[in-house]
Amino acid sequence: MKAPPLKGLWYFKTAAQLGSFKQAAEALFVTQAAVSQQIRILEQQLGCTLFERQTRRVLLTQQGQDLLPFLHKGFGQIEVGLSTLKSDPNPNNINLSVLPSFATCWLLPRLTSFNTALPDYQLRIDPTEQLADFKQEDIDIGIRFGLGEYPGLKSELIAQDDLVIAYRPGVIDQNQPIRPQLAELNFIYDEGRDNKLAWRELSKQLGLEGHTLSNLKIDNAALVQQATVAGQGFSLLRKRMVAQSVEMGQLEIYPDFSWPCEYSYYLVAPANHFEWPKLQAFRDWIIAELNGIAPA
Repeated sequence: MKAPPLKGLWYFKTAAQLGSFKQAAEALFVTQAAVSQQIRILEQQLGCTLFERQTRRVLLTQQGQDLLPFLHKGFGQIEVGLSTLKSDPNPNNINLSVLPSFATCWLLPRLTSFNTALPDYQLRIDPTEQLADFKQEDIDIGIRFGLGEYPGLKSELIAQDDLVIAYRPGVIDQNQPIRPQLAELNFIYDEGRDNKLAWRELSKQLGLEGHTLSNLKIDNAALVQQATVAGQGFSLLRKRMVAQSVEMGQLEIYPDFSWPCEYSYYLVAPANHFEWPKLQAFRDWIIAELNGIAPA
């Protein structure tokens, strides 16, 4: 069978989704008669009836129901293919969507490194807890902490992390048993999944199951870290996130406990964005920074 024209298939798909030739005509900016004609021609070419015409609406026949999922998939693939042809509209600007905690604790202290390594690019940071809508927002790429499962987008693992016990210098004496010291301190509780699992294991190892948690519960790693730096107690924080504070003498890490995070750091964007030179340069820079690789 000769394949019917895409125009007729597109008109059929639109009418099937809306359940109305009239609404399909409005969506396609054509007349209702044009929609009816295209679908009639399509039915003649296919040798079957796709719609049951009623007074105020149209219903799909069994043949129409069988055809529609394939058109959804086919036109979806066409849209993906066309999107890959779009060139980078701003080749010297990197618009980055990033978790506020990662921006505050890790990225901002390393902007000097970014400017040195990539002097030809201007970085714009959009701190947000939500994954960017790349169709609606002016975002080139995102950094997320999760499982790497983002439907319709490409994700690339760039680093993993461990949770460690962090506290302000002087709060814990590492030469003395840690359990009685922790028992006297507030535990600043981060409500993230990894933190819950790590706290359960830490409590089991050190016999802290009955430890009274702090009244302060925070769902933001940057705020947990700030409270810890302020001496409000101890916390479980991601090792990469506290590295700068440890280097500056604001925090210390207890050496005998770590918990591998289930979540990891990912770059996330539409697949074609990863082909842009500016994002390839950004990818190389951030992977080197996360892994402590000195520039060549």
